[in-house]
Amino acid sequence: MTGKLWAVIRREYLERVRSKAFIIGTIVGPILMGGIMVLPMLVASRGGDLLRVAVLDATGVLQAKVEKTLEEARRDDKARFEVRSPGTGSFEAREEALRKEVLEGSLDGFLLLPEDAIETSTATYYGRTVSNQRDLSMIRWSVRDLLVAHRLADAGLDPDRVKELTRDMEWRTIRLSEEGEKEDEGLGILLAIVLLMILYTSILMWGQVVMGGVIEEKSSRVIEVVASGVPSTQLLAGKLLGVGAAGLTQFLVWSLSLLGISLATAGPMAGGLPIPEIRPMVLVAFVVFFLLGFAFYASLYAAIGAAVNTMQEAQNFIFPIIIPLILGLVCFPVILESPDGTLAVALSLIPFLIPLLMFLRIVILTPPWWQIALSLVVMGAAIWGVLWLAGRIYRVGILMYGKKPTFPELMRWVRHA
Repeated sequence: MTGKLWAVIRREYLERVRSKAFIIGTIVGPILMGGIMVLPMLVASRGGDLLRVAVLDATGVLQAKVEKTLEEARRDDKARFEVRSPGTGSFEAREEALRKEVLEGSLDGFLLLPEDAIETSTATYYGRTVSNQRDLSMIRWSVRDLLVAHRLADAGLDPDRVKELTRDMEWRTIRLSEEGEKEDEGLGILLAIVLLMILYTSILMWGQVVMGGVIEEKSSRVIEVVASGVPSTQLLAGKLLGVGAAGLTQFLVWSLSLLGISLATAGPMAGGLPIPEIRPMVLVAFVVFFLLGFAFYASLYAAIGAAVNTMQEAQNFIFPIIIPLILGLVCFPVILESPDGTLAVALSLIPFLIPLLMFLRIVILTPPWWQIALSLVVMGAAIWGVLWLAGRIYRVGILMYGKKPTFPELMRWVRHA
């Protein structure tokens, strides 16, 4: 590595890591990731505010039984609701009073059972909000079981015996791997989506940082001074390596933070929360595919930055680059549905999609080693190709000013540079 190249790398790296945006992003990133992973489980485990409900029965036979059933459900399943008395008076007067209490905020909602509730299995909940689906679902299924029991009793069947014979199946999902087995309640999919979004955002963000740096230096004519003493190929390499090193620094901090969150929540500190497990292989792939994605897309961004004069001019060229990244996000359900299927394998070996989709396959179900190795080889060849292309555009573009070039003009630069 020549002294000039090292000087460019050092300048680009220090300029990025000393910025307020880098420092804030590096610190806030792990906090956000920890919040995304932990807070939903914490909220789900503790529930929301206490739901105050009343039962209004028009059948004349279900009131006490429904209230008792709901109280038992609340105690057994730790639901956060309490059952209050609907008051006295005529049915219409009680309904009007309950509606008023709901609107005033002294009651969150009430359950209305019509006269034909047993025969038609009909019930209506009136409330200020119906967003507390966990507790409302518990109320719904508890009342449904009670109505079914009434119909069974009317038909001469023992409700308890029928309930015992038709009880739900206990269902568990266990993930098998070389490390052993671990129960997975679907949180692995949540982890995969979160990491995929972080990878997508990081590749996009740091690629645009490269492009923005080139445009800024070009518009301020700083590039003319630098290019007079440093060959354009070394200048491009230094910018990519310097900015890439800054991105890698931030990514390593995020990866180590993820590992720390995983280790901290795996033991007693988790408090029984279902936190997804992060395997070391996933963290390694997280960093490796970020570097590959950055090298590939940042090279294209650098070429765009050298070809245009302003960020506004760059927008027309950015769109074709962003499409493959968006396509990678659009295709993620294919990977989740069948990570080792033919379509998933084919998509994860396309250079534009490898950084996202091969990584996603590793998170969901580690593919055969030959497929991972093949993706690295394909990605290496693709990076070499875009570096060659970007180098030729960069060599001409950094000293070109005036009218924005067209795609045919860019191709002429590539051929004759």
